[in-house]
Amino acid sequence: MRATDADGRRERVSRALPGLPAATVEALVVDLIESSRFGDEARAVTTEVDVPVDAVNLVTGCLTRQSIATDGETVARVRRAMALPVHDRLRPLPGAVELLAEAHALGLRTVIASNTFWRDAESYWEDFRLLGMADHVDAIVTSNDAGRLKPHPAVFEMAIRASGAEPGRCVVIGNREENDILPALALGMRTILVHPDDPVPESSRAHAVAPDLWACAQALRLMLESP
Repeated sequence: MRATDADGRRERVSRALPGLPAATVEALVVDLIESSRFGDEARAVTTEVDVPVDAVNLVTGCLTRQSIATDGETVARVRRAMALPVHDRLRPLPGAVELLAEAHALGLRTVIASNTFWRDAESYWEDFRLLGMADHVDAIVTSNDAGRLKPHPAVFEMAIRASGAEPGRCVVIGNREENDILPALALGMRTILVHPDDPVPESSRAHAVAPDLWACAQALRLMLESP
């Protein structure tokens, strides 16, 4: 996490819980960050199948310790407040918009499946709208919604249902063999391993290996043309 992330979260939690004393907001945000550190870090590095994601119970516990109401609406507001917007913090990888547009041009549905801790699908929809990419996305599935982190099959099974297609008609594009490619193959999905920021892999079980997202678009076209 960047050093300024805690400041952004204090501001967002304060807006989500208007009237709360600054000292209570501070204590709550510190508790939320420390309590969630494992899950917030594990979302990007884990290759374990059974790492649960339960931000609702985590937020509920933190609110309880600060003697704040724990009704469903309050818990949801705080959880989403902890999901910092990304549109002013990062830019999509080169070729991302073109890949999504090409998928739609080929008549495919696009489902985003992401490891996350605080973000749910609606948080991601906000991100994509602000990035100008929402028109190219049909559905979003997160580990927050599935209750498990990739490579757990629950995330991929939700994505398959969201696609409306059989597993064999789905293509997973990912940059990690353990978290993206192998669990997708286990469910009978096609796969493309992309490595825009990593060395060329020595080997992969993916159906195709691409150096960037433009090459992913070409691989998709070739898959559609093959039996």
